Amino acid sequence: MRAWRIPYSTNCERVALAAGRAGTAIDWVDVDLVDRTSVHELSGQGRVPVAEIDGEIVVGSLAIVARIDDSLWPAEPAGRAQADVFLEWLDRVWMHPLGVVFARILGSKVDDERLERAAARIDRHQDWFESLLDERDHLLRDELTVADVAAYPFLKYATDSTPGDDYPIHEEMRRLLSVDGRPRLAAWIDRMARLPRA
Repeated sequence: MRAWRIPYSTNCERVALAAGRAGTAIDWVDVDLVDRTSVHELSGQGRVPVAEIDGEIVVGSLAIVARIDDSLWPAEPAGRAQADVFLEWLDRVWMHPLGVVFARILGSKVDDERLERAAARIDRHQDWFESLLDERDHLLRDELTVADVAAYPFLKYATDSTPGDDYPIHEEMRRLLSVDGRPRLAAWIDRMARLPRA
């Protein structure tokens, strides 16, 4: 398969993790952060990742992850539903305060009080991730699931200092995320960091 990415993209890392687990090779095509012409021409929209799989263009990190390795979703209906609920929460609730922070970085008017509330929510959610890891190795169960693949590329910024990754939103995530007093989260981030990637 071939996939279009922006280097250091969190959503693209989801795909790299899933492909690494499945042993799927990816021919990566790097896209300029500003000029997304090739992605627009390919998919009709400008977000990455975009993948070409068996001649079909697939848009969106989790759609691509599902095509690579559907077994990341638990097989039983209750487990699969639990994973889907987590993914929707991650996208609609957990990402919201990050969106507030990002809006400020991009120059939108975001007052200090709203920014402080967003930072407090991000910090509180870190405690929830710590609790999810109580007596298990991964977020939903002992084995790796799509929840881990979806969340890790964002949560890693609590400890990450990847050379060259100086995107402003990632720098802000490094400031806002913390594993202080969260040993299970720190250990999970370390375990995830050691997984293979395509």
